[in-house]
Amino acid sequence: MSLGQNIKRLRMAAGISTQRALAERLHVPQPQVSDWENDRYATLETPTLMKLAKVLRCTIDQLLNGVDPDYDQVREARATVDAEPRRIDYGADAASSIPLVAEGSAAPAGTPWQEGAPPPGEIERWIPRPRDVEEASAYGVHVRGDSMAPAYPPHTIAIVSPDRRWQDGDEAYVQLAPDERLIRLVRKTRGGYVLESYNHVYPARVVTRKDVLAMHVILYSRRRDF
Repeated sequence: MSLGQNIKRLRMAAGISTQRALAERLHVPQPQVSDWENDRYATLETPTLMKLAKVLRCTIDQLLNGVDPDYDQVREARATVDAEPRRIDYGADAASSIPLVAEGSAAPAGTPWQEGAPPPGEIERWIPRPRDVEEASAYGVHVRGDSMAPAYPPHTIAIVSPDRRWQDGDEAYVQLAPDERLIRLVRKTRGGYVLESYNHVYPARVVTRKDVLAMHVILYSRRRDF
């Protein structure tokens, strides 16, 4: 399996029938998509993989599946090695770890783990910091529901940045007043936002600006690694 084959397969699975349609969603020339799918690039930069993953509603792991046997081996090991929760002292490994919180049960507003000891139960555990995530306040969200499947199925991890500037159409971990937290695709509307699910079972919601207490951009998702 090659990267180009994966892109084509995932494009079709996402209901995007032509290279031109994918190019329009990514705001790139159609020949560039053709080059990707015909493996004229040995690899793609991380920001490009992230954009592809968002549009194709998949993970970066799915895009890279089968491309590099060594990477696949590491990924498979990552899914099983940490069967038991790792005990990492708070602050002892801050440069190489980020906190993991459970979807819906931990407030995204602020970054309490940087300001002192986190509230009891707020952090499930600490996980290795992805190499391409430099934001000091980044954290992971353990996806528990199916409202964002297939892009974010249960037991995946969404990597989130409170510092990244939000843009219309981004996926985000949103905190709504008075005490609701959820992952949604966010679009601007007059006076507020439309919160959309990928799972058609969950209808879109319209909220006002004052309803939104926090909106943290999702950088990408990864397989649950514990």
